[in-house]
Amino acid sequence: MLNQDQLSQYQAQCNVLYHAIYFEPSDVMPDRLRAVDVVHSWPQTGAADARAAGLALLGEALAEDNDTLLPRLKRDFTELFIGPVELKVIPWGSPYLHEKRLLCGPSTQALVQFYQHYGILVTTQLNEPVDHIGLMLSVLSSLLEQEVDKQDGAALEVLRVLLAEHLLPWSPRFCDKLANAAQTPYYRGLALLITSVLEGLKQDLGVQPLSLQLFQ
Repeated sequence: MLNQDQLSQYQAQCNVLYHAIYFEPSDVMPDRLRAVDVVHSWPQTGAADARAAGLALLGEALAEDNDTLLPRLKRDFTELFIGPVELKVIPWGSPYLHEKRLLCGPSTQALVQFYQHYGILVTTQLNEPVDHIGLMLSVLSSLLEQEVDKQDGAALEVLRVLLAEHLLPWSPRFCDKLANAAQTPYYRGLALLITSVLEGLKQDLGVQPLSLQLFQ
């Protein structure tokens, strides 16, 4: 069982990764990561190999000044997640789980019902499906924060179901595609850090993900 410090470490990681992967790049995140010397201060929870490799790539990216780094990050972010041509990496879960690669497929509706059942509110930047991996990381962060505050196990049980049924069935494929498609060490590093956190939570909480067919 994870102790309070470990839960807090996972919460902090999920929160940083949510902001880094969901929002369009600006100078805010690189500056914050440099300010805390992220390569050396990143928590030690999670899968060690993926964490070490991800932090090395992140450190490589952050060694550039923002004038050089940000144009590359914005171009990479656009090509990966926005288009206008076919996205290199789809950040929503449904196209991985639906044979026609539809947004807002049955898996999205199941996630909406799951959130409604547990009173989980998700604020999107745009009118978009709630199964964006960044938004799901934000929910993980909130649940971990609740567990740290209340220490009653209730939020962890919700988190286990979220991981097993709604995120882990497809997130490894997303991370693999991101690591292979990204043109910057920044986004390749984020792919590995997301892998580290999710694999760590899976192992540390004893989560058994559903085995579902993937279409991406």
